[in-house]
Amino acid sequence: MWRRSTRWVPLAVLGVLAAVFVSGAIGASGKTGALDGKNVGVIICTNQNPFCAAWASSVKSGLEKQGASVTVLSSVFDPAVDAQNMNRLIADRPDLIISVPASASAIVPSYIRAKSAGIPILGAIGRQSAAGAKIVTAEARTDDPALGRYAAMNLVEGMKKAGYKTGNVIALTGTASQNNVTDRMATFKAYMKKFPQYKIVSIQDTNWDQATSAKVAQQLLSKYGSKGGIQGAYGMADNMAIGIIQGAKQAGVPVGVSKKNGLIVTGSNCLAVGIKSIKAGVQYGTGTQAPQVEAALAVKVAAQILNGGKPPKVSYVKESRITKANVARFTKLCTF
Repeated sequence: MWRRSTRWVPLAVLGVLAAVFVSGAIGASGKTGALDGKNVGVIICTNQNPFCAAWASSVKSGLEKQGASVTVLSSVFDPAVDAQNMNRLIADRPDLIISVPASASAIVPSYIRAKSAGIPILGAIGRQSAAGAKIVTAEARTDDPALGRYAAMNLVEGMKKAGYKTGNVIALTGTASQNNVTDRMATFKAYMKKFPQYKIVSIQDTNWDQATSAKVAQQLLSKYGSKGGIQGAYGMADNMAIGIIQGAKQAGVPVGVSKKNGLIVTGSNCLAVGIKSIKAGVQYGTGTQAPQVEAALAVKVAAQILNGGKPPKVSYVKESRITKANVARFTKLCTF
């Protein structure tokens, strides 16, 4: 479906595209080798993060199967390292740079240098800054507003099922400088405002990290233990939700709807650990943003640019909400 200059790509369609691009069955023009001789540079977050690692691997594989040469440079969500990586890629003069920056605003000077060098840029996953959006050739985005809204829906539904007439909620987020974090939190807060009986008492940046999320969750559960406790928790990615669950166990707090006074936890990003935890009843829900599906969209748009095409300025993956009621549908999708 077209919406002005924006294209929404159904999740089921991208599931097929993911399999096609990663297997190398076809190229952008209908045959392998469609990108022979093309060089692509990628900046992305650290391989220590499971989503980043899976996304980068899928993008690299998808483009290489079509004949492109791909260089992936990563940082631990560090804008300064991103700038260094961009300088290195610009010096190599690739045919395209795919950018997933730690900071959408801090990366703009690098974009200006790339544009001056005649190198097109594909912004991927998170929304670009207003200045960056004017420079990049196209964007292949996650629907982050939907994911933030789904997380709030999961918490409200879960807390109601657990019998909480009131409750305190915490949110542990990815790197706060990223627009995908900003966009998710905006819709998360907006939905939660409809249910004032459930109050957001703390929002903490835990940098997409499981261990940090576990530590901060344990601290917050202790801090609010004498203030009514914490009834709901949002970990912005499934590994972070698992961190919250670990922190709760360390704090002696039960987790899940079936537990008396159980903490209701939701995640996102469609990781295998999240699916497993939902089936086990300790995580209430998650959202999609499966890395291989998000990567398939980036590969598709990148191939269009490299072949001289003109893709929509912004394309999205259409995301889905996941709970125990429908988790079986997503088991094969959320495998990383």
